[in-house]
Amino acid sequence: MRLSLVPRERRFYQLFDEQMTSIVAAAQLLRDGLHDLPSLAETQQRIKDLEHVGDEVTHELVRTLNRTFVTPFDREDIYALSSGLDDVLDYIEEIGDTVTLYKIERIPPAALEMIELISSAVLELQKGVSKLEGLKGVEEHGIEVHRLENLGDTASRHAIGELFSGQTDALEVIKLKEFLTLLEDALDRCEDVANILEAITIKNA
Repeated sequence: MRLSLVPRERRFYQLFDEQMTSIVAAAQLLRDGLHDLPSLAETQQRIKDLEHVGDEVTHELVRTLNRTFVTPFDREDIYALSSGLDDVLDYIEEIGDTVTLYKIERIPPAALEMIELISSAVLELQKGVSKLEGLKGVEEHGIEVHRLENLGDTASRHAIGELFSGQTDALEVIKLKEFLTLLEDALDRCEDVANILEAITIKNA
């Protein structure tokens, strides 16, 4: 068990920052890997390492929550935020795993666009989380995440529509549709986290 001299109330913010550091790094690695598929296997191992780090941070956050009497905001919100961030990191790992498992050899332009949107969204979440302690300026980052998620929805719909145009092999359609759906789900979860951050700031303003 890690020891910390940081006061427990402040410790929550530190742990959220640590979660975000792993998520941002994993998203950037995934983006690089999807642009350079021959390197994806090595990149994916680094993403898995970050996911393990993220899991440990999540467990530490829950342990801190269980032994802290006075928390900086509602316990349910602390748990929801931590769980949401953990889910985002899990999605990033799963996206890379899916490309490898399904032996996807060409990443559609829409998917590359969506991973850029995910990378941008997690950077906005990182900025929002960094401002959570002061409860000022968080909302603007949430608004940007919502905008990015809308762009992702549009890109996904167009890409899936093209898949069913009859010009793509049926097996490839199945693989790419699931892949695109995972990318969309990751962006949706980023939006969920943005909503949690917004709710926390409203309740504690």
